[in-house]
Amino acid sequence: MSMSPYLRETNHMNDTVNEEISAGIYVGASIALGIIGFFGFTLNLIVAIIIVKDAQSLWTPVNVILFNLVVGDFLVAALGNPLAMTSAITSGWYWGYDMCLWYAWFMSTLGFASIGNLTVMAVERWLLITRPMKALSIRHAVFLAFAVWIYALSLSLPPLFGWGSYGPEAGNVSCSVSWEVHDSATNSDSYIGFLFTLGLVLPVVIIVTSYFAILTTTIKVERKAGARGRREAKVTRMVALMISAFLIAWSPYAALALAAQYFNAKPSPSVAVLPALLAKSSICYNPIIYAGLNTQFPRSLKKILGIRDIGVGTNGSQQTALTTFVNKQEQKH
Repeated sequence: MSMSPYLRETNHMNDTVNEEISAGIYVGASIALGIIGFFGFTLNLIVAIIIVKDAQSLWTPVNVILFNLVVGDFLVAALGNPLAMTSAITSGWYWGYDMCLWYAWFMSTLGFASIGNLTVMAVERWLLITRPMKALSIRHAVFLAFAVWIYALSLSLPPLFGWGSYGPEAGNVSCSVSWEVHDSATNSDSYIGFLFTLGLVLPVVIIVTSYFAILTTTIKVERKAGARGRREAKVTRMVALMISAFLIAWSPYAALALAAQYFNAKPSPSVAVLPALLAKSSICYNPIIYAGLNTQFPRSLKKILGIRDIGVGTNGSQQTALTTFVNKQEQKH
């Protein structure tokens, strides 16, 4: 008689608990998760509030998708990180098998949604720069924001129905897809191949193709670009930096998962916990990049806080009105 998925994962969890991990690793992980959770929660919340409060200026197609991304990262910080940090403090997964299962599903869904949102942002930039007459409208962006969640769920739900499985990650601090498990009962090999094809390879191909087309188009029209062209180029660089930061944060984790599944790599839990922490840190980068490269963001922040720049008079008011008018025109396209 074959062992049930519940018993297989419970035994796997017990094996993981028994592996030697130094107390220093748990202390370091709890501190790192606390820092990631604090900044991820605070920064993403600030960006979300500002986009909502100053929607008249900031509610553009690219920011609709960005808002979708920020909400997902905020949920990771608010609901996911505290569970992992508690487990690091208690030197092992604290919440039991059922919570491990749902935590892994929840965090996987948000992770796939992140790369889905970044892919849509790359496509939005591609259309706007290379095919401006077919640029996304806000209605299109909202539709794609919902589509991203359907895409994420299509990748994360199968283990709940027997295709693939979820379980504790190395170090037993958090739970995720059971990358290292080879189980014919759940066809884990085919599920992980499905994840890497649709959850990593396809998005990266779309992103790279989009930015290659953007680069070639930008080189051709760079000298003709006016103020709007320069502004869109800056937004395009911002999106590219967000994508790069995400891929850099997740690449070691993805490489380790591939090695565990297809090359039987078995790094020590103390080593394997590091890529997981780096991947979790990705929730902190996007709001920093957005706030640093989006020139409208500091103006919107000052507007919400009631701060006026010294020397801003009639000309400043006219410029604000002009900026609002331009933004409204962009929203219509």
